[in-house]
Amino acid sequence: MTSHATNQSSKSKFMCKTNRSGKSAVLNKRQLEMVFASLPEKYSLLAEILYYSAGRVSEVTNLKVNNINFTDGLVTFEKSSTKTKETRQVPLPPSVLDNLSIWVGSHGLKGDDYIFFTNSRNMKLKAGEKSVSTQSVDNFLRKAYDWTGIQGASTHSMRRSRLTHLHIEESWSLREIMNISGHRNLMSLQQYLDSDRRQTFDKYRELFVKEGV
Repeated sequence: MTSHATNQSSKSKFMCKTNRSGKSAVLNKRQLEMVFASLPEKYSLLAEILYYSAGRVSEVTNLKVNNINFTDGLVTFEKSSTKTKETRQVPLPPSVLDNLSIWVGSHGLKGDDYIFFTNSRNMKLKAGEKSVSTQSVDNFLRKAYDWTGIQGASTHSMRRSRLTHLHIEESWSLREIMNISGHRNLMSLQQYLDSDRRQTFDKYRELFVKEGV
């Protein structure tokens, strides 16, 4: 029988998935910059794609060179890797595409190679042959969060942060955000979005002034 202490030890190996609200923390732009800067090149690029594509970690780790359309600036998440089992495309910023192109070229990666490949010394694998594990991504991001003093964050924080920024800072409609996130319905999307209660209250008070009440 497994002891309670053993279970606790096992759980401690993995990143805390949520904050006190029961959801992965939403990071601001400054926090994101600090996290990107504190990661090794491979994981920094991977984290940027997690954020800008609002992708899930399993979707991004399974990306192959063929999934990047450098001409049109699009990343394709194939249905075999998505939670909804539907293929979706998302634009990527030019700076990320440039870094991707450099990464692919410097490692001699071809069309069917994994972009974020494992280079474990215990395995005799060629570059691009095997994708990096989600646990490896979790470990590196956990170290980055610890280093930058960010609490309650997880690999899922990148996706949740991007969708929340689109909703609150850019005022995108939920329907528009669904085209990026790939959610099938509004209810599931709304669970991802965070809002600042104080900011909401301030906006509501401004409305009172506008209404003259």
